[in-house]
Amino acid sequence: MPNQEKYLNTPNRGRQDLPNKMGWTLGDILHTSGTVRANGYGYCGYEEMDLPRGTRVRLIGIKQTTLNASHHDDGIGDVYIDFQCVDLKNADGTPVTCGNRHAWSLLEANPDFMLAPDGSGELGMVRDGVWYSYEQKPGIETDYSKPWEDQRARSIKLEEVA
Repeated sequence: MPNQEKYLNTPNRGRQDLPNKMGWTLGDILHTSGTVRANGYGYCGYEEMDLPRGTRVRLIGIKQTTLNASHHDDGIGDVYIDFQCVDLKNADGTPVTCGNRHAWSLLEANPDFMLAPDGSGELGMVRDGVWYSYEQKPGIETDYSKPWEDQRARSIKLEEVA
């Protein structure tokens, strides 16, 4: 039987360090940046699952630390967050919850992140004045030696929408 009370009591729950390096506040809805594992090793009796890139999450805890501050140009340390998935639930109806994750587990931590400039809400990134969808062209694997235009499902030149 899952231990719901322990599961929902994440390490930083309700904590909101302001200011924080990311400028985020509790309740912000953001997106996972890559595959994020939830319920690792059956934590608290819940089934382990991988959250795909772009999973919508709500921040429920924000901790600004001094960790790695000496390695950042701005001298500010790392941010750790707790979040709950907006659209995913465990088998008992409890929101899928992740605690004490590095801020870079979310797309919005990346300065290249941008929603599509055409208003579609599609997730993507900006490189050299061009927005690229995170979605791959069908049948194309990521190859960092090839141009993004050849790999991404959509691209939009920013000067064309300005």
